[in-house]
Amino acid sequence: MNTQGYTLGEKAMAQIARTVREVSRRVRNMPSQRARYTGQQLRRQAILQSDLLAAVDTLTDPSTAQATILQGNGSGDLELSDIVVTVVNRFENISIDADTYVKIEWIDGEWQPYAADCGPQSESFSFGSASAGGPSASAGIGGP
Repeated sequence: MNTQGYTLGEKAMAQIARTVREVSRRVRNMPSQRARYTGQQLRRQAILQSDLLAAVDTLTDPSTAQATILQGNGSGDLELSDIVVTVVNRFENISIDADTYVKIEWIDGEWQPYAADCGPQSESFSFGSASAGGPSASAGIGGP
């Protein structure tokens, strides 16, 4: 039996820690097995608990925030459930304020926003930038 030891540097340990956090987050947020195998659409409505900032980098440094899932109460209205999920924002130019109604979907092992109730004059999300000369999205940076 060979018991050769290895020494890991600071960068290797940081990568291991980042990988463990990512796998742990995905397991915590994973939808039920039944939903995945029955082809149910994995979309939900939620309210953000904190600001969901723009990603630093789409591929390697997204931002996250907690959101409370909404559910129907039987009379056609929505109410907050006791289910909290982590929403991952990979958009580099869109931030969404806390307490905003969002629609999220399960993509590649994480809940991602695909719609949010941000008005046209919102500082969190706006279309049409005079400086850019056309449609753009800017959120969390004061708008156009």
